[in-house]
Amino acid sequence: NIVFLLTDDQDVKLNSMHVQPKLKKYMLDEGLFFENAFVTHPVCCPSRSSTLTGKYTHNHHTYENNVARGCNAPSWRELNEAKTMGAYMDKAGYNTGFFGKYLNNYGFPQTGVNTSHIPDGWHTWFTLKGNSRFYDYTVSNNGVDEKHGNDYEKDYFTDVIKRRAVSFIQNATADNSGKPFFMYIATPAPHRPATPAPQYANMFSDQTAPRTPSYAFKPADKHWIISEGTPQMDNTTVKTVDELCLDRWRTLQSVDDLLEDVVNALQTGGVMENTYIFYNSDHGYHLGQFNQQGEKRQPYDEDIRVPLIVRGPGIAKGQITPHIGLNIDLAPTFIDLAGGTIPPDMDGRSLKPVLTGAVEKWRDDFLVEYWGEGT
Repeated sequence: NIVFLLTDDQDVKLNSMHVQPKLKKYMLDEGLFFENAFVTHPVCCPSRSSTLTGKYTHNHHTYENNVARGCNAPSWRELNEAKTMGAYMDKAGYNTGFFGKYLNNYGFPQTGVNTSHIPDGWHTWFTLKGNSRFYDYTVSNNGVDEKHGNDYEKDYFTDVIKRRAVSFIQNATADNSGKPFFMYIATPAPHRPATPAPQYANMFSDQTAPRTPSYAFKPADKHWIISEGTPQMDNTTVKTVDELCLDRWRTLQSVDDLLEDVVNALQTGGVMENTYIFYNSDHGYHLGQFNQQGEKRQPYDEDIRVPLIVRGPGIAKGQITPHIGLNIDLAPTFIDLAGGTIPPDMDGRSLKPVLTGAVEKWRDDFLVEYWGEGT
């Protein structure tokens, strides 16, 4: 079995993992941490498209977060949707389930399809309409609209997909068919609006965003957005960035709870020892670095470096690898672990040799793309 947990906008460089004790307990202490894990495009929809397909942006042609630039556009469905990890895991004989955020424009009429559309390969489909939200959203529940409001107990999205994921595991482990399962769990956290659950709303109130060496620094030798395009941070923007940072950390407490409940369900179902868990993010984030407020899109470490932690059969506990892991490696890795054949048009490579300690020679470079904003 394979469980893939993807967060939204989670950094490595600005201490987000340091505020997740359950991530340490259930993943870092139990598995392998890639200290050099990166995404190949630091924007949501292009990065998620790369994760799903194992391809660089210039090969899957989703260049931005809008439909005109390929995000969940008709071109995406025509070129890629039958060639994602879900479709390949289905062909490998897995029971597949998707829970959370798919692509930014999923379900919107301008894409040419609505939430009744379920991409190839997914047997269970519980997917957010549009971009990350915590309250007041619509999901496609196996192709049927399900609307949610702002009641924490019923609607807080991270908790909702937690319950759905646990139910999926319970049903899968109660099935005597012996069919393996593949889960893709995509949380909204810590993406804006970064709305924390009420029990975590006051955590970290005595802290601030990390003051790294590049914090509020506006160098003249960087590209125009940094050198000329952003006013110097002042007390107001500093306060805004600090509060955003703390809310991001607060939302990650619910991700920790999700992870814990998933692990407990796997243990209760008797399949923990036969299950791989992957923890990753679609890209990093900056909070004041190079004078930029909360965002991504830049080619610097804060934006392209991400968490990548893996535990499972044959993986040594509490280890760190210096080998480079990329988001385009995930689809081929899952296919490889499932015993399938990695498609030759995927740009990524299987991480299995790194996971098992059998790697001899590995990559020392990779491509980062950014195609600009607009239409």
